[in-house]
Amino acid sequence: YSSAASDVYKRQYRMGEKVKIPNNHIELVNLIFAQLEITYHNQFHKAFKDEISLNLAKQLWLKKLEIFTLELIFEAIDELTSKSKFLPSLSQTLEEVKSHFLKKEGISSVDSAFAEACLGSDDPENFNWSHSLIYETAKNFGWSDLRRSEESKGFEKFQSLMSDSIKDYLNDPNNFYLPISNTTEDKKTNLSQEKQIHLLEKLKDKHLI
Repeated sequence: YSSAASDVYKRQYRMGEKVKIPNNHIELVNLIFAQLEITYHNQFHKAFKDEISLNLAKQLWLKKLEIFTLELIFEAIDELTSKSKFLPSLSQTLEEVKSHFLKKEGISSVDSAFAEACLGSDDPENFNWSHSLIYETAKNFGWSDLRRSEESKGFEKFQSLMSDSIKDYLNDPNNFYLPISNTTEDKKTNLSQEKQIHLLEKLKDKHLI
């Protein structure tokens, strides 16, 4: 984790130069931390007080982020730092990266995916699933559990399972399938905004106590 490389990135940020996406994850982590230091200077130095803690943090971030593409991480970090007033944690960064990944797959949010999963749980084999990620995550949750779960607790479990599904999907998307009835139809890979609102409204009605 070269401090010289980090100094180059910091100089580019300070001078307003366009920073190119590095060609490997180690350099990208160096770039991320340079950007974080420039953006959150005092918070950054309070969190990473010496070179040892900084390098340990970089190792951990690398381990968690390296499953994602360089472009996806770069875009997510850029958006996160533009809207957050506080130094983002690794968990916040991961959630932002996953959110960007889902949107690129045509899934607007985990909330909409959960709404779809709940609606599809009544008849999963004939439901018009928008993406195999949602179907497989819902299947791992359990159809009967989805039908009777409380919204808040159910969402937390679904969110955790979706994180696992994303890792598996990035490793090998060929292991993700839709029911046979879904594969024979010409389907859109994403839900329209109107459809998402309809799904969420039906989900609220379904879980209304």
